[in-house]
Amino acid sequence: MQLSYVTEVGSEEMEFGDELPDHGCLQEDEIPRVGMRFAQLQMAHDFYVTYAKKVGFATKIRTTTYDKITKAPINQAIRCNRDGYRESRVKAPTRKNTISAAGYKARIYVKFDKDIQDWVLFKVDLAHSHPCSARKTVHYHEYRQLTMHAKYVIEDNDEAEIRPNKTFLALSNEAGGPSNLGFSEKDLRNYITVRLRTSNVNADVREMMSYFMRMKDINPNFFYAVKLDEECKFKSAVWVDAKCRASYEYYGDVSVDSTYSTNRHGLSFVSFVGGQPPW
Repeated sequence: MQLSYVTEVGSEEMEFGDELPDHGCLQEDEIPRVGMRFAQLQMAHDFYVTYAKKVGFATKIRTTTYDKITKAPINQAIRCNRDGYRESRVKAPTRKNTISAAGYKARIYVKFDKDIQDWVLFKVDLAHSHPCSARKTVHYHEYRQLTMHAKYVIEDNDEAEIRPNKTFLALSNEAGGPSNLGFSEKDLRNYITVRLRTSNVNADVREMMSYFMRMKDINPNFFYAVKLDEECKFKSAVWVDAKCRASYEYYGDVSVDSTYSTNRHGLSFVSFVGGQPPW
């Protein structure tokens, strides 16, 4: 296999305006170079993502070529997510955000070596035509995530009814600034929303089952049945109090009211209403 660089570190082939990211915080083996080998394609991808995160840009898989017979991948191009050329279809006076993509070349090409049965970097371009900043990595959606410590603090503060902005400020001060957190205040608020939504669903089911059992203790003629899905999650429930059962036995008449819409859990409500006496 013949190996060749697209652009080497410090190469004179770099075009005007291109610049290399700051590698001062990296070890030599953390910088992509032609000839690097990996046992699996995913390992090569993870290596480049780790490099991109440390120097300050996000990646995307540009193309993947598959073997026509085995359908297995044989090479892949991974690039800076701001590569390519795009133009907005919205006129400048009416659009709020400009299109940030440009012809940025930063990329690696990884190819499967059939002889050695591993993956090798056979083309590498480290130059960007936009500045890279590791401190701004938090703004990339691909890298934003909450640590376990942050989740515990958020949950404890939420139960104590501490406002999200105060929690974010406390976590920022602890980390030495918002840029060191690895997530934004919006991520924190989204986590609270999702957590509350999940806990409320469980709380609703628990409260309903508690009500059923209380009513059964008060009057053994109270009837209820709960249906679960294949994953043992709540699916539906039906209940009839003792008075309604006695009325049906006496009058033998009932009507169904299904005019209620579905609630926020996606469940509809249907009531069985007893009929009028025959006289």
